[in-house]
Amino acid sequence: MFNIGRKRVKIVATLGPASAGKSVIKKIIKNGADVLRLNFSHGDENFFVKAIENIRSISGDAGILIDLPGPKIRTGRLAEDSIPLSKGIRIILTDRRAVSDGKIIFIDYPYLGKDIKPNSLVYIDDGKIRLRVIKKLNENKLEAEVLTNGILKPEKGINFPDSVLSIPSVTDNDKKFLKFGAEHGADMFAVSFVRNPVDILSVKNFLKTGYPKKEFLIIAKIEKIEAVKNIEKIAMVSDALMVARGDLGVEAPVENIPLEQKRIISVANFYKKPVITATQMLLSMVENESPTRAEVTDISNAIFDGTDAVMLSEETAIGKYPAEAVKYMSKIIKATEKSAMFNKIYKFGNGVEYLTGRHNLNVIQTQKPDISNIIAEMSVAASKLLKNSIIAAITRSGYTANLISSLKPHVPILAIVPNEFVKRKLSLSYGVSCAVMKNIEDKDIDLKDVIDLINGGLKNAGHKSPDYAILTGGVPIGEPGSTDFVKIVKLSGK
Repeated sequence: MFNIGRKRVKIVATLGPASAGKSVIKKIIKNGADVLRLNFSHGDENFFVKAIENIRSISGDAGILIDLPGPKIRTGRLAEDSIPLSKGIRIILTDRRAVSDGKIIFIDYPYLGKDIKPNSLVYIDDGKIRLRVIKKLNENKLEAEVLTNGILKPEKGINFPDSVLSIPSVTDNDKKFLKFGAEHGADMFAVSFVRNPVDILSVKNFLKTGYPKKEFLIIAKIEKIEAVKNIEKIAMVSDALMVARGDLGVEAPVENIPLEQKRIISVANFYKKPVITATQMLLSMVENESPTRAEVTDISNAIFDGTDAVMLSEETAIGKYPAEAVKYMSKIIKATEKSAMFNKIYKFGNGVEYLTGRHNLNVIQTQKPDISNIIAEMSVAASKLLKNSIIAAITRSGYTANLISSLKPHVPILAIVPNEFVKRKLSLSYGVSCAVMKNIEDKDIDLKDVIDLINGGLKNAGHKSPDYAILTGGVPIGEPGSTDFVKIVKLSGK
């Protein structure tokens, strides 16, 4: 049975203490979650092993995303439970381990004196405390001025928004978690604090070397100013992007976040990569049973921006109403996708032109038209002319379905895939549902078998069948990179 037409924009839900049990996971998936995220910045290995077991006992379709912690730079222990810092005072920052007090703050970063220059900003605890470096005292100490009143607490995160750091974005700890995920059935990894394409390539090379027979979706989290500056180059080597508005909102002026979000999504759409919009989308539902009007508007606007997926973090990990948060997210997505504005962008207009702003988007123009791209655009064009249709893509790797997805067609996309892994790999792609046909890798597969599969699956789905399937793939059927035909097929109906 196919699950086409439910919603096009996908939902990523984070599991945590509030949601790792089987009963809650079942509700979260039923309410519309497509990908389940495990945040490796919190929790231990036993928790993650059990969570993955619970997910797979319930669903073979839901994607499992491991979010790597990256290089976490933090303050250390304090002489007291908390220490007030007043605007205008001078304080010493040091990378020599010490107990922090009102005169000195330990920062767990071994290149402090080397990387952090005079006039650089230092943000503590998501920017609640802001400092500016006045001068370098020696290789291990900096003198800084406190710019905002605040309360210093132990083990809080540090951001250096205008400094280029020597520490690698992919740490030894991250590699340990990559190994864990590869051996426990993860489908995708999100790389934190990405700064340039090398960070993504190092993850891909590590996995390719250690697990050559497996493929994973690698997501670049865009949460540093350096990443925003390198966004086009990062998009070209990544499998997907994430607008990580949490740390990005600390590093960049908060008033710029809507503009950065639109740019990141536009670049992802242009380079035909799925993009997730994340952080505080339904934050009020950590405590409340329903969202605010502003949160609903935020989600709807992200969809109009062209996002492929929206993400829930605290809302489902530690919130009081994890399943309800997913349900509300689904309702907002469906209402937006039924709107006249959505139809204007996707159904009646040229959605990808609108979303990427090709006439004014300053991106690296290195993409060359190829047959696969032309076929994808032909399929979407045909779907606009046929009132009641679906696009069915025969694909071994998911590449063809993702190409079509990137064009944001207004009709459902059905990917005919060889196995559950490729099915889960497409769980972030806008508008894509999957059907497994294990013999599509056979050279002599007949198109009639594919059409019979589509007719049978639509009949069993229990809803009104489309009139046409716009069938696309390659000859030989399912050969990677061979996409070269479009065939319009009249379906048999119920």
